[in-house]
Parts: sequence; structure tokens; C-alpha cells
Amino acid sequence: MNPAELLGFIGGGIGMFYGLPQALRIRRLGHGTGVSLSAWLLAFSVSTSWAAWGFGAHSLSALVTNIGGALMNASVVTAIMPSTRKAILLLLGIGATVWILILTLPSAIVSALLIALVFYLAPQVIKSFQSLRYGTSSAVSMKALSVSVVSNIFWIAYAFTTGIYLIVLTSGIALTMILTVITLELLAKRNFAKV
Repeated sequence: MNPAELLGFIGGGIGMFYGLPQALRIRRLGHGTGVSLSAWLLAFSVSTSWAAWGFGAHSLSALVTNIGGALMNASVVTAIMPSTRKAILLLLGIGATVWILILTLPSAIVSALLIALVFYLAPQVIKSFQSLRYGTSSAVSMKALSVSVVSNIFWIAYAFTTGIYLIVLTSGIALTMILTVITLELLAKRNFAKV
């Protein structure tokens, strides 16, 4: 295995577990207050789109680890949604649609779609800002966010090693948004503790 694919497997392997701490936290608390369902649906879309991209680009690390990531993100969606059956049907529909789009659209449109999808954390940034603004505690998992930070750092290293600057751009944007959510959540927890 070449060193670039190894970096991809490390980044993707770590990133696969991004959703696990969040799903466990929701189940432990019994609620998903402050956790954005739309952000996790978009995270699922991101994982499935990069899996499809990995399939089309013959990148085993992108394919395998993003399938695993999609399954973990799906576990958060099913933890948040009241009906597991509806969650599964929704996820299957999203997954099939994304795969068809990624594998059939021209590469320039696929690149634009992958860049647009990286803003999947925007709804969580808004929810975290609201938690800060209103002084409420949320169920957002700092462990999940930390896992994502490390994963994106490895994906950036993979991208520089392979010369795939689309991944540099998308991982850089994702890293910036994740660090924004971490900052907002830490400030919100500090303010909530003062109350």
C-alpha cells in the first residue's frame, strides 16, 4: 500500500467513528437537544458522496472509510429521529440519490457538489450559536468533534500527498467549521455553568 492511501485509511478510519460518540451521548442522555438533525443528514450525504467519489476515482481508502462513516452518521440520525423505520427509509433514499449523482454527473459539477456539501456543519454552527446566545446546554459531543478534527488533518495530509486539492479545500473548510462549533460549544458550556 502506498503512503498516500495509508494516510487516507488513517484519516478515514478515525473519521468513521465521528458519529459514534454523538450517537452514544444522545442515547445516554435520552435526547438530542441542541444537535442538528439536518447537519447529521448532511454528514451522511457527505460520507456517501465521498464513498461514491472514492469508487469512481479508484481510491480504496475513500470508498471503504466513507461507507463506514456513512453507517456511523446514520446511527446518529436514527438516534435523533423518533421513528427508526422512517430514518432508515430517508437514509436509503439520500444514499441512492447521492451515489447516482456522483457517478453520473460531469466531474466539474461533482466537484462543486462536494464543495457545497462540506458546509454540512452550517446548521450545527447555527444551533451551537443559539445554545451560546440563550445560555443552554446541548447534547453535542465534544469527543465526536475532536475525532473529526484529527480525521480532517489526516485527510489534508492525504490530499497534499496525492495532489488532490479538492480534498485540501473541502477538508480545510470542514476543519474550520468544526473548530467554530467547538469554540461555540465551549463558550456555551462556560456560560451555562455560570448560571
